[in-house]
Amino acid sequence: MTVDLPVSVWETGINLARRHTPALGVRTLDLLHVACAIELRADRFWTFDERQKKLAETVGLDTTA
Repeated sequence: MTVDLPVSVWETGINLARRHTPALGVRTLDLLHVACAIELRADRFWTFDERQKKLAETVGLDTTA
């Protein structure tokens, strides 16, 4: 199944970058991955990247296995 990215993903990504990049050091693709999860209302967030996981947890996404 494929889903088109809503335009709001980019806005969410920009907001995440402004709020969290200085403290967490997350990269652009990390931000977009988390922004997609937020905008697409993911039930759970899966990642092996520690910075991405920290960002996801910071914004309230469930990262438990």
